[in-house]
Amino acid sequence: MKIRVLPIVVTAALSLILLLGGWFMYRQTALERPIEKMLTNYPGVTSAQAHITQKQAVLKLDLESNVDLRGMIAQLRKEQGSLLEGRSIKLDIADHSTPEIEELWKQASFSVAEAMANKRYTMIPDTLAEIQNENNGYTISSDMDDRYVYVALSSASDKKANKYIILPLAAATGTGGQYNA
Repeated sequence: MKIRVLPIVVTAALSLILLLGGWFMYRQTALERPIEKMLTNYPGVTSAQAHITQKQAVLKLDLESNVDLRGMIAQLRKEQGSLLEGRSIKLDIADHSTPEIEELWKQASFSVAEAMANKRYTMIPDTLAEIQNENNGYTISSDMDDRYVYVALSSASDKKANKYIILPLAAATGTGGQYNA
């Protein structure tokens, strides 16, 4: 009996293509598309792309100013919790910062880092409100859930100028923040 190599190789290649294609289609239609649809329907989200692996969900977001990040993440976990179960969420938010907004964050970052390191989270809104009062024309807000502190900086005159910082409650020693939720 003579074994033909060509039909075996072609069969193996077609099987691999069908398996990988099936996984890709499943990931696109059953996992990523519902998350993208929910995010793009959330107020203030300009665009959203999801990339889901076995361990994490990477969400690329383009946001307008003053989006409620805590509310968005809570709604995402509520509506798509079964899809995200066992996966960490990593947010990749498009940065529409200006030099002025960067300077505001630079002023606030040390106080925020100190409050995070000492676990005195109630200091954060007071510090940000004080900096906002000193700099008319800018909005600085903060919010918190059981995992993160969310800080949003935006310009009143330029609706597209904004910066979002997400700081984890677990390891709150840095000032740059983590883009994970």
